Amino acid sequence: MNLPAWAALAITGLILSTVGFVLGNFGIGFLGIALTLASISGALTWCVRTDHQLKKAKEAILLLGAIGTIVYGYFSTGSLLLAALTAFITVLIFVGFTLSYVLPKIRNRLSKV
Repeated sequence: MNLPAWAALAITGLILSTVGFVLGNFGIGFLGIALTLASISGALTWCVRTDHQLKKAKEAILLLGAIGTIVYGYFSTGSLLLAALTAFITVLIFVGFTLSYVLPKIRNRLSKV
């Protein structure tokens, strides 16, 4: 994915969270916040080509923020939507987080060949 696609996901998450909280549907609001954090983490993973520790720390903070938002949203609202999507979103976040460590190693091996 490219940066405009990640930005579109982040904006969609911001719109979801705003609409959800304004209309009183907190499940949608928390889902929007998690989507925003996850899309920022994805943008860091796919669009920033560096292996610095600061990038990895930012990804870890965003990962924990997204997961924390989902868990807090589920326990505070009891929303079945968040319960159903928790596993799916968590898997996507962990895949993105794992790829941020694996992709630089693959790139280094390919550049040596």
